[in-house]
Amino acid sequence: MIWIKAAVMSSGQNSCEKHQELPAMVETLRARFLDRRTIDQAFPLVRNIVPGMTAARWARFVRPRLMPRSPDWPRGVMTVQNAGGCILSLFAFEVRADLHESRIFHMDHIMVPNLLGRGTIWASTIGAAERLAEMNGCRAIRAEFGDDSEHSDKDILTALESMGYSLSGVRAFKRLEAKSGHAGDDSDGVAHSPRGLSDA
Repeated sequence: MIWIKAAVMSSGQNSCEKHQELPAMVETLRARFLDRRTIDQAFPLVRNIVPGMTAARWARFVRPRLMPRSPDWPRGVMTVQNAGGCILSLFAFEVRADLHESRIFHMDHIMVPNLLGRGTIWASTIGAAERLAEMNGCRAIRAEFGDDSEHSDKDILTALESMGYSLSGVRAFKRLEAKSGHAGDDSDGVAHSPRGLSDA
């Protein structure tokens, strides 16, 4: 599912559900970029959201997204942490050129666990994304969720609507049959062009 917010407004308190009494672990939340030193620190959250995920596979996935590139088109992974440094949520992001919006902030792999105080964690997560979008001159935010979001996160999707997001676009998915010798979970992840399909 792909949700888009057509205009990025000034930062402020999100209209997501607010909790008057929060558990101690989410009383003070702060947004922090994930870096190579904190990859392992994020793994418990990732494993909770993606059953069967291994630390090695997570590291292979996230390391390329932390590599520096042009400051005009940043990408990375943002986390929301409590005062003790526990990572409570995260999302991957990338500033992209867009045919209609010029610059768009794309966020995916959004991980917010189902625990007490989730509404506040969710508001902090979206707030961090909107601040990043503003800082990078983006005219819109596109938020992409996994296949199960429609059923497991109806409250979150309703909250998105209340924040000014609307359902936009259709995402299609087809799982390809693995063939011998092709990239898999334990490969280097590099896909090589079949003979006859390259430009050379």
